[in-house]
Amino acid sequence: MEARVGIVSWQTAGLLDRCLAALPDALGSVDANVVVVDNASSDGSADVARRHGATVIVNERNIGYPRAMNQALAGADVPYLIALNPDTEATPGSLERLVARLDQQPHLGLVVPRLINTDGSTQDSVHRFPSVTLALVMGLVPFALRKGLIGRRYWLHGYADMSRRRRIDWATGAVHVMRRAALGDPEHAYQERLFMYGEDLALCWTLHRTGWLVELEPRAEVIHVGSAAAIQAFGNTIDERRLEADFDWYCWAHGTPQARLWAAANVIGYGTKLGVARVIWPAGDARTARTRHFLGLHVRHLRSIGRSA
Repeated sequence: MEARVGIVSWQTAGLLDRCLAALPDALGSVDANVVVVDNASSDGSADVARRHGATVIVNERNIGYPRAMNQALAGADVPYLIALNPDTEATPGSLERLVARLDQQPHLGLVVPRLINTDGSTQDSVHRFPSVTLALVMGLVPFALRKGLIGRRYWLHGYADMSRRRRIDWATGAVHVMRRAALGDPEHAYQERLFMYGEDLALCWTLHRTGWLVELEPRAEVIHVGSAAAIQAFGNTIDERRLEADFDWYCWAHGTPQARLWAAANVIGYGTKLGVARVIWPAGDARTARTRHFLGLHVRHLRSIGRSA
């Protein structure tokens, strides 16, 4: 089995070092070449990649994640592609297992592992496609009622069944193991409309629309720090960036009127959460933090109703 591993680095030298060190054991028998695209880091990330024997492309400026990952995957003539974040540490045999799954199942276009937090807990990394129904469920269904059927059906945070192999809608792009034939042109695998976020959602949507399946393989586990570069780049505006990306995807996938309807459903949902938090939660720092969070998301979705992609 042959594969190309693409990694995009920006100011993550220490994490990148651990990521690359874990690759030989994670890949096992997979014959892979590793391409690291460095987005003008100032922390020696490119030198770290060279020490591990990776092919290194250095950009003169930070061009964002989707464009840089497309650079890493461009020109690959192998059947399988692995898009990997530098803040991941793949466990022994994990990537080999994912490539083997693609090799065995010709209808699979993309397979992902179970992502693990640094404390050993399972990370919330597989999701339903955004929809008006999902927004209302997340906004209006009380936490006490999310356990069981509702949580499993809508893959709500903390309630999705991540213990078994399953077909999924889309997965966080920390680790995407892909069939090159499913992508058409790997140089344009990830859409470049936004600087970061939304490209993983759009890729999975495209694969579904073109008849390919997307799957979670929980027997493969990868540790993921999460948002290591994004926190440096965006600070406390990460939620806003993600919402912009989700709205952009909704406009692209369903049209602007439907995207505005989705934003309105979120306004209702976060407005409800805001009211519940103010009534139920006891006064104090926890309630203040929670109401501030919900208010911020409520306002951002309200603004989205009046804008276009």
